[in-house]
Amino acid sequence: MTNIQVAPYPHIHSGRSTHKYMLDLPITTYPMAIVAMLMQFLYVTIYLDASFVEGIIVAIRAGLVIFTGVFSCIAAETIWNRYVKKEFNDFAGWFRSMATTYPSITGMLYALSLPFGTPLYVVILGGFVAIIIGKSIFGGVGHNIFNPALVGRAFVTISFTSLLQQGVNYQATPFNLNLVSIFFGVNKVSNPINDAIAGATPLAVMAKQGLFTYATFKELYGSMWRLFLGFYPSALGESLSFWILLAFVYLVVKKTINWFVPVIYVGLVFFMTWGVALLNQDALGWAGFGEALSLNTLGLYYPLFYILTGGLLFGAVFMATEPVTQPITKRGRVIFATYLAIITFAIRMLGNLPEGVLFSILFMNCFTPIIDNALMGQRKGTSIKEIIFWVVTVGLIVGLVFMASARLGGLN
Repeated sequence: MTNIQVAPYPHIHSGRSTHKYMLDLPITTYPMAIVAMLMQFLYVTIYLDASFVEGIIVAIRAGLVIFTGVFSCIAAETIWNRYVKKEFNDFAGWFRSMATTYPSITGMLYALSLPFGTPLYVVILGGFVAIIIGKSIFGGVGHNIFNPALVGRAFVTISFTSLLQQGVNYQATPFNLNLVSIFFGVNKVSNPINDAIAGATPLAVMAKQGLFTYATFKELYGSMWRLFLGFYPSALGESLSFWILLAFVYLVVKKTINWFVPVIYVGLVFFMTWGVALLNQDALGWAGFGEALSLNTLGLYYPLFYILTGGLLFGAVFMATEPVTQPITKRGRVIFATYLAIITFAIRMLGNLPEGVLFSILFMNCFTPIIDNALMGQRKGTSIKEIIFWVVTVGLIVGLVFMASARLGGLN
C-alpha cells in the first residue's frame, strides 16, 4: 500500500519562495536607495532653499546611513555565522553564507526606514539588533518570528527617540560633513534652515493639529503631489510613494508577493480614516458634490494624507509581505492585513503616534503561527465561528472610527 502523507502544509508549490523573494527585492530596494538620496538633495535645494553644496552634503549623509545600515547587518551576520554557528572559515565560505542568509536586504530595508540625520552609531546598534535579536537567535532565515528590519527599527525608535526626531529635523541637523557630528549625533547648529515644517514629519505636525482642514493642509504642504513624490521630512524610503507603487506592481507581476495583503491593509486604513472625515464634515469644512470636484470633495484629502505619510505604503509593500512572518493561507493573510489596518489606525488616531505601521506589523507577526494553526487544512466554506469573527471585526472597525471621531473633537 502506498503511504500517503497527511499534513497541513500545501503540497502544490506556488512558485514563490524565500530565495525568489530575496532575489527580487534588490531590484526594487537598491535603486530605491539612490532615489532616496536624490530626493533628499532635491527637497532641501528646492523646498528649503539650501545651496547646491548643502544639498550634496544631505545626500551624502543619507548615503552614509544606508551604507552603514547594510554594512552593520552584514557584519552582524558574519560574526554570528562565523563564531556562533561556525559555518565558514574562509572567504568562499563567507560569501556562500552571505548569499544564503541575505543580511544586505535586511540592512537595506532597515536603513531606508531611518531618517537621513540618524547618528551612525545608532544605525550600527540597530543593525546588530536586527540580525542577532530579530533573526539569528531564532535559527536564521525562515525561522524568525518577527521581521528583522522592523526589530532593528523598533529598537532604535524606543532607545533613541530624541535622536531620531532630531535626525529628521533639517533645522537641527548641521549641513556639514563633521565626522564627530555624523557618527555621534553631536550637533551644533550654525546655519539652520528656516522653514516651518522642516523639523517634523507630517504625521507629527498633524497630530498636534488634530482635525486639520484642507486649507491647513494646503498651507503646510501645498499639494498632494508633494507628498506623493516625497518632498517632506521623513525616513529615507518611507516618503517615496511613487517608487513604492512601482515596486509593488513589479513584485506582484513577478508573483513575488500577493497583492491583497498591501491592498487590504492600505485600503482599509483609507476607508477608516475617510470615515473619520465623513463624520466630521462641520469641523473639517469639506466640500460636497455641489462644488467643483477636488481633493476637498467629501474630505478626500484627509485619508490620502494618512496613506502617503508615516511609512504606510513602505510597510505594506516591503515589510508586511515578508513570506516568513506572514500567514501561509489566503484567509490567514486577509485576517493579517485587516488587523494590521485596525491596529495602525488605532495607534495613529487614538495614540497620536506616527509609528503605527512599525508596531502593528511586529504585533501581528506574533499572531502568524496562531492564524496558521487555526486555518491550515480547513475545508472550503465558511464556519459559524468565522462568521462570528468577522461580525466582531466589523463592529470593532465601526467602533474605532466613531471613537476616533469623538476623540478628535469633531462629533457633538
